Amino acid sequence: MTISFPRALPAVTYIKADFFQIDAYGSSSAGRQQNVIQVRDTAWQADMVTKPLRYSVMAEVEAWWLSLRGGLRSCLFVHPHALWPKQHYAGNSPASDAGNLVSVSNGNVLSVESVDSGLSLSIGDRIGLEEGALRAIGRVVDFSGSGTTRSIEIEPAPPADVAVADAVVRFASPSLVMRPVHGSFSVSGEGLYTVSFSLIESRI
Repeated sequence: MTISFPRALPAVTYIKADFFQIDAYGSSSAGRQQNVIQVRDTAWQADMVTKPLRYSVMAEVEAWWLSLRGGLRSCLFVHPHALWPKQHYAGNSPASDAGNLVSVSNGNVLSVESVDSGLSLSIGDRIGLEEGALRAIGRVVDFSGSGTTRSIEIEPAPPADVAVADAVVRFASPSLVMRPVHGSFSVSGEGLYTVSFSLIESRI
């Protein structure tokens, strides 16, 4: 079997799949003034915990983790519990059609065309951008439009090398390239084993 990277998550059940932004800002105060500065790039982090697994399945998950070589290799993360926009969990076909990015204004307002006219977004949905092998995910904070076009404001602002004209805008199963967080992998239990690990967004 030939393994390709970025590699998909192990196909097991996860009882925890927290996916949040790491705070990119710090603050300092002097008297009554407070300065807020960006201290690092904004990044998504995923904290995963599996259901109790048989030893043989736990061993497969561990082998997957080892194959990433501590972060030298990457995985392609798709959130196992949030595959569709909120309004399309029951009937997801409108969200299955990807859109095309036309332009970006103010760094984070996406003009998107070629979407299914039945697409219905909600505040808090996550959407993905794809440009070649590059990926970005943003949370919807505002949107407008009808028919086959939408204006979608997302946070965080997508990287400039992903948010380019004709990039794919993914509404279903948005993906992100991620790498292991060093020291986060652990196994607990006897007879049945719970595996936990964390991943951090990677630009490459």
